Amino acid sequence: MISVGDNIDAYCLKCKLVLAHVIMFKVDGAVSRVKCKTCGAEHKYRGATTTEKAKTARSASGVLRAKKTVPSKTMPNDAPLKWDLKSRNMPPDTKMIEYSIRDKFKANDVIHHPVFGVGFVEKVLSDKSISVLFSDSIKLLGMQIPS
Repeated sequence: MISVGDNIDAYCLKCKLVLAHVIMFKVDGAVSRVKCKTCGAEHKYRGATTTEKAKTARSASGVLRAKKTVPSKTMPNDAPLKWDLKSRNMPPDTKMIEYSIRDKFKANDVIHHPVFGVGFVEKVLSDKSISVLFSDSIKLLGMQIPS
Protein backbone atom coordinates (compact mmCIF):
# COMPACT_ATOMS: atom_id res chain seq x y z
CA MET A 1 0.00 0.00 0.00
CA ILE A 2 1.33 3.41 -0.93
CA SER A 3 1.45 6.18 1.64
CA VAL A 4 2.25 9.89 1.94
CA GLY A 5 5.90 10.57 1.05
CA ASP A 6 6.17 7.62 -1.35
CA ASN A 7 7.09 8.03 -5.00
CA ILE A 8 4.46 7.54 -7.69
CA ASP A 9 4.36 8.07 -11.45
CA ALA A 10 1.89 10.78 -12.46
CA TYR A 11 1.17 13.07 -15.39
CA CYS A 12 2.60 16.55 -14.78
CA LEU A 13 0.70 19.37 -16.49
CA LYS A 14 3.71 21.71 -16.36
CA CYS A 15 6.22 19.21 -17.78
CA LYS A 16 3.56 17.56 -19.98
CA LEU A 17 5.08 14.14 -19.24
CA VAL A 18 4.53 11.18 -16.96
CA LEU A 19 7.25 11.65 -14.33
CA ALA A 20 8.14 10.64 -10.79
CA HIS A 21 6.14 12.52 -8.12
CA VAL A 22 6.01 12.47 -4.32
CA ILE A 23 2.62 11.86 -2.69
CA MET A 24 1.75 14.93 -0.61
CA PHE A 25 -1.58 13.75 0.79
CA LYS A 26 -4.42 11.28 0.36
CA VAL A 27 -8.17 11.63 0.83
CA ASP A 28 -10.24 8.57 1.77
CA GLY A 29 -7.28 6.31 0.96
CA ALA A 30 -6.86 7.68 -2.58
CA VAL A 31 -3.89 9.78 -3.71
CA SER A 32 -5.10 13.36 -3.93
CA ARG A 33 -2.14 15.72 -4.32
CA VAL A 34 1.41 15.16 -5.60
CA LYS A 35 4.62 17.14 -6.17
CA CYS A 36 6.68 16.68 -9.35
CA LYS A 37 10.25 15.65 -8.59
CA THR A 38 11.43 17.27 -11.84
CA CYS A 39 9.91 20.76 -11.82
CA GLY A 40 8.60 20.98 -8.24
CA ALA A 41 5.00 21.77 -9.27
CA GLU A 42 2.31 20.69 -6.83
CA HIS A 43 -0.95 19.52 -8.36
CA LYS A 44 -3.86 17.09 -8.22
CA TYR A 45 -2.87 13.46 -8.86
CA ARG A 46 -3.58 12.53 -12.48
CA GLY A 47 -2.28 8.97 -12.73
CA ALA A 48 0.33 7.61 -15.09
CA THR A 49 -2.00 7.54 -18.10
CA THR A 50 -3.52 10.68 -19.48
CA THR A 51 -7.26 10.93 -19.12
CA GLU A 52 -9.69 10.51 -21.97
CA LYS A 53 -10.43 14.25 -21.70
CA ALA A 54 -6.88 15.05 -22.76
CA LYS A 55 -7.14 12.71 -25.75
CA THR A 56 -10.43 13.97 -27.11
CA ALA A 57 -12.03 17.27 -27.93
CA ARG A 58 -15.69 18.18 -27.66
CA SER A 59 -17.17 20.06 -30.60
CA ALA A 60 -19.85 22.74 -30.30
CA SER A 61 -22.51 20.09 -30.98
CA GLY A 62 -21.24 18.03 -28.03
CA VAL A 63 -19.89 15.15 -30.14
CA LEU A 64 -16.59 13.71 -28.97
CA ARG A 65 -13.88 13.28 -31.56
CA ALA A 66 -10.16 12.63 -31.46
CA LYS A 67 -7.87 15.62 -31.72
CA LYS A 68 -6.20 15.93 -35.09
CA THR A 69 -2.48 15.46 -35.20
CA VAL A 70 -0.61 17.28 -37.91
CA PRO A 71 2.35 15.31 -39.21
CA SER A 72 5.63 17.14 -38.94
CA LYS A 73 7.11 18.31 -42.23
CA THR A 74 10.59 18.07 -40.73
CA MET A 75 12.03 15.54 -38.32
CA PRO A 76 9.88 14.15 -35.50
CA ASN A 77 10.08 16.07 -32.23
CA ASP A 78 12.15 13.85 -29.96
CA ALA A 79 12.84 16.71 -27.53
CA PRO A 80 10.42 15.43 -24.84
CA LEU A 81 12.13 12.05 -24.78
CA LYS A 82 15.63 13.56 -24.70
CA TRP A 83 14.57 16.04 -22.00
CA ASP A 84 13.03 13.26 -19.89
CA LEU A 85 16.21 11.18 -20.08
CA LYS A 86 18.42 14.13 -19.14
CA SER A 87 16.18 15.17 -16.25
CA ARG A 88 16.04 11.64 -14.84
CA ASN A 89 19.83 11.22 -15.07
CA MET A 90 20.60 14.65 -13.61
CA PRO A 91 22.62 14.36 -10.38
CA PRO A 92 20.66 15.63 -7.33
CA ASP A 93 23.34 18.23 -6.52
CA THR A 94 23.16 19.87 -9.97
CA LYS A 95 23.04 23.66 -9.72
CA MET A 96 20.19 25.21 -11.69
CA ILE A 97 20.86 28.71 -13.05
CA GLU A 98 18.03 31.23 -13.38
CA TYR A 99 17.94 32.33 -17.02
CA SER A 100 18.69 35.95 -17.80
CA ILE A 101 19.47 37.31 -21.24
CA ARG A 102 22.32 39.26 -19.61
CA ASP A 103 24.16 36.13 -18.40
CA LYS A 104 26.65 33.93 -20.24
CA PHE A 105 26.03 30.16 -20.45
CA LYS A 106 28.02 27.16 -21.59
CA ALA A 107 27.12 23.71 -22.93
CA ASN A 108 25.61 21.33 -20.32
CA ASP A 109 24.42 24.16 -18.03
CA VAL A 110 21.02 23.51 -16.48
CA ILE A 111 18.82 26.60 -16.53
CA HIS A 112 15.39 27.61 -15.28
CA HIS A 113 13.48 29.84 -17.68
CA PRO A 114 10.48 31.76 -16.23
CA VAL A 115 8.20 30.67 -19.11
CA PHE A 116 9.64 27.44 -20.52
CA GLY A 117 10.79 25.84 -17.24
CA VAL A 118 13.85 23.65 -16.80
CA GLY A 119 16.20 23.50 -19.78
CA PHE A 120 19.53 21.96 -20.72
CA VAL A 121 21.99 24.04 -22.75
CA GLU A 122 22.80 21.87 -25.76
CA LYS A 123 25.15 24.17 -27.70
CA VAL A 124 26.62 27.64 -27.64
CA LEU A 125 25.82 28.78 -31.18
CA SER A 126 27.58 32.15 -31.02
CA ASP A 127 28.71 34.65 -28.42
CA LYS A 128 25.07 35.84 -28.27
CA SER A 129 22.91 32.71 -28.63
CA ILE A 130 22.44 29.24 -27.18
CA SER A 131 20.38 26.19 -28.12
CA VAL A 132 18.40 24.92 -25.11
CA LEU A 133 16.49 21.64 -24.75
CA PHE A 134 13.17 22.18 -22.96
CA SER A 135 10.46 19.62 -22.21
CA ASP A 136 8.55 20.38 -25.42
CA SER A 137 11.21 21.49 -27.94
CA ILE A 138 14.66 22.91 -28.54
CA LYS A 139 14.63 26.71 -28.39
CA LEU A 140 17.11 29.36 -29.42
CA LEU A 141 17.78 31.85 -26.60
CA GLY A 142 19.85 35.00 -26.43
CA MET A 143 22.63 35.58 -23.93
CA GLN A 144 25.07 38.23 -22.81
CA ILE A 145 23.14 41.13 -24.32
CA PRO A 146 24.13 44.35 -22.50
CA SER A 147 21.39 46.32 -20.77
